[in-house]
Amino acid sequence: MITLVSTSEDIGGRLSTAVTDDVTSALLTDFPQQVFTQRDPKYKSLQESYFSGNQRALKPRCFFQPRSAQDLARAVTLCVKAHCPFGLKSGGHGHYAGQSCLDGGIQLDLALLNTISLDRNKGTVHVGPGATWNSVYTRLQKERLIAVGGRSAGVGVGGFLVGGGLSFYAARRGWAINHVRSFQVVLSNGSIVTASRENEPTLFRALRGGGSNLGVIASFELETYPYSGMWGGRTLIDSSHSGQAIDAYAGFVHGLETDPKGHTILIFVCDQGSLQLLQYLVYTEPIAELPMFDGLRNVPTIESSLGLTDYSTLADNIANLQHGHGDRASCSTVTFRLDQDFLHYAFDVFFQESSPVSNYIQGTMEFHALPRTLSPADNIFGLDTITGPLISFLLIFSSKDECHDAEVIAIQKRIIGRVRVEAEKRNLYHPFLFPNYSGQWQDVIGSFGEPNVKYLTEVAKIYDPEQAFQHLQSGAFKVSYSNRNLKL
Repeated sequence: MITLVSTSEDIGGRLSTAVTDDVTSALLTDFPQQVFTQRDPKYKSLQESYFSGNQRALKPRCFFQPRSAQDLARAVTLCVKAHCPFGLKSGGHGHYAGQSCLDGGIQLDLALLNTISLDRNKGTVHVGPGATWNSVYTRLQKERLIAVGGRSAGVGVGGFLVGGGLSFYAARRGWAINHVRSFQVVLSNGSIVTASRENEPTLFRALRGGGSNLGVIASFELETYPYSGMWGGRTLIDSSHSGQAIDAYAGFVHGLETDPKGHTILIFVCDQGSLQLLQYLVYTEPIAELPMFDGLRNVPTIESSLGLTDYSTLADNIANLQHGHGDRASCSTVTFRLDQDFLHYAFDVFFQESSPVSNYIQGTMEFHALPRTLSPADNIFGLDTITGPLISFLLIFSSKDECHDAEVIAIQKRIIGRVRVEAEKRNLYHPFLFPNYSGQWQDVIGSFGEPNVKYLTEVAKIYDPEQAFQHLQSGAFKVSYSNRNLKL
């Protein structure tokens, strides 16, 4: 079994540096135009390509940009054989330090694995993990097709999908990960396999929620669907109408049981002492002003961009909202069953905790209705027996100064703790943690339930027997951490 030596220790630090230098030298020999060390001008721009300042502050020994699955396999093989730490970056939207970057090791930047190849005969599109959803939608919309993908244009395909993925089609089509027909995966031994329902079906199911515990995904084959446009946009609401907006949100989510083609997000931002309130309204067909949106549209607005539109335009709108690029951001989540009164309670807790610090820490709270999992074979989230809507309560807090990092985490833990305790009292709490929204201190894999943790553990033993992805690859939500918690 591989054991990663801590670089914080003197001897371990020297060993890790020597090993990493050797791997860097080997990569430079094999791929001289694709490796960037701190001496290269491009190194800094690659550091700054991360969304969160927490990740930008880290300094890998080098960045390596593979151009093919074979390049990626060579890098993984070198790292595993040398017991060299490595990180994986798709779009770089991870929040906390180490989520998709690392200090001192080899950073595998998948930005050049961005191929988008349409297979009309199969009704699928092959997409590299380094592609952004904007590039996918731009390509597919021209063909009057769409894939179930991200709601923010700049997010990378890889990180979004391995975390499950919420789309505007969430109520209509479920989790984005469920629409991957096959994965091309680089395993820790350097082999490249294709996992699908027909080929490597055990690995295929484990990859639907298993994150980075099994290998590096070099390509996704995604289902495509007919597309003719959408209706929707963003509205800005005065904070005095928060209560009405929350009530309208609850009513709309209940209505998705009747018409799942709709979608909405409710966002509160506490910044510099003021509270902003935003709604996203979407219908996944080009039909305007349906009655199902009446409650949301009756909330008085300051401005509105509602109208006939495209998925790509809506995704650009959300991307533009994600200001503060480079701020030190942290997110976390808790899940509960939809209840109108409890939505008000959760908002009150958020405002009580975030308002006093809003002059130097920006706090954002969002409500997201989670998709259904119709079959245990769809993924390993453990949600196939759920009846009734579940809400992911998302917190995103950010500051510009490292001195506030501990306070950012402490505030989120207080809010999540208070909301969870009250949800348990009201019999509304659900243990599932949505991976894309979870914090580094949350046990995401464990939240899928003990049977799924055991399943993922057994699959990992088969496909990563040396546990390279547990001990060498930096990143989130390891099955080994959940096993310790469950004492498996």
